[in-house]
Amino acid sequence: MNNNSQPNLEDLLRRYEQAMSEGRPVYYDVDELEVLSDYYLSNGKRFESSAVIEMGLTLHPNNSSLLLKRATLYVEIGDYKHALHILDRLPEREDGEVLLLRAEVFLRLDRKQEGLDLIEQVMRSERLDRVQRCLDVVAILTDMTWFPLAIDYLQDTLKQYPDNQELLEELAWCHEQEKDYASCITVYERMLDLDPYKADIWFNLGQCHFNREAYNKAVEAYEFALTIYPDDQMALLQLGHAHFQATRYKESAVVYEECVNLDPENDIIRVYLGEAYEKSGQLDKALPHYEQAWTLNPLNKDACVGMAVCLMEQKVFGESLTWLDRALKIDEEDPEIWVYLAELMQDLELREEAFMSYLRALSLDPHQPDVLASMGNLAFDDGNYAKALSLYEAAREMDPALPGLNLFFALAYAKMDQTNQAMTYLEKAVAVDPKALDLFREIMMEEDEPNEGANTPTDSPS
Repeated sequence: MNNNSQPNLEDLLRRYEQAMSEGRPVYYDVDELEVLSDYYLSNGKRFESSAVIEMGLTLHPNNSSLLLKRATLYVEIGDYKHALHILDRLPEREDGEVLLLRAEVFLRLDRKQEGLDLIEQVMRSERLDRVQRCLDVVAILTDMTWFPLAIDYLQDTLKQYPDNQELLEELAWCHEQEKDYASCITVYERMLDLDPYKADIWFNLGQCHFNREAYNKAVEAYEFALTIYPDDQMALLQLGHAHFQATRYKESAVVYEECVNLDPENDIIRVYLGEAYEKSGQLDKALPHYEQAWTLNPLNKDACVGMAVCLMEQKVFGESLTWLDRALKIDEEDPEIWVYLAELMQDLELREEAFMSYLRALSLDPHQPDVLASMGNLAFDDGNYAKALSLYEAAREMDPALPGLNLFFALAYAKMDQTNQAMTYLEKAVAVDPKALDLFREIMMEEDEPNEGANTPTDSPS
């Protein structure tokens, strides 16, 4: 249909809905009915779109355009057999739109080869714009999550149209869905060579670098995006995240401060800022932001945990416990909170409570080698070296490279007078960290002080 003759949507919609509300019949030509149907369908109103088509077929029986719309609606609701039944009745079997819809129906009905044959027919057609037919085919394939095949068609079409932005954007997106960030980066860089002033492409490039943990490159891309479009709050937030992940906590705090100023009521961003200050050792600056985040949203458990951790670092144990209790009331199934509670119990020299908190954390997430090692250390401090060894073994099964584990083994074996084993593990520990030898000597020279109190949790069988 010629765009110049396209009905005015606003006027057409007003007339149609007024006629429907009054219950009076009105005549519409096929072009008008298609516009109405497309409008409702694009706004997620399938029932209204279907009603328009049904009325249209009453006015224009067996009209191919309206029948095709009806088939499209059946595809939208997943009724592929009815859609195929309609498509089989259409005389325009070679029409590009019909071929595409028929291909999609075949693929959905698991008639894969027939569907792919039709797609090949569409791609070979000289009557259709090649870029558009490629984009239409790719839309079908990506909806089926067949990204590698979509990539093949895009790359083949790009040989003829190497600078087409739509094709390049689709190619980058397909690579991203496949988590092939290296290829995705190559495409975005190609697009930026064509037009270096596209802020959204710089942002997308930053996301790819971020996903590859190339945080310095991500920072550079986000900064370019912000240079072009300074009001991009998402790019600003991601810039803060990239600095944070690169352990540049002070730089991330500066960026998060900007984000907070732009959105002061956002409790999540305030937690980010609190974390940045906490990681940079600025606990006095972290605390007010965590508390403000909790004030804005009393169900923000991360704000409660942040408060607890900072107060624990400041040795304000009573208040720290209060905040951890608040966090557990929000989500008692979060293993991380139980780990922090265990550490706090250790600081308070409540060893049994610490051990039980670690057990609770493991019951929620059994794959925590660091927690098993910490429980082993509790057993070691209680003089239960066999129990400590079994816990260290369990930790090693999960993570053989867990920091400090070789030293723990060396100490436990030394306490059990298994010198050869102790020396083997001590050599491994020193190879990683030369300071391990001094720490080993320091701990071994400490006078053993038996605990007063009959039963400790590590004495009981696991």
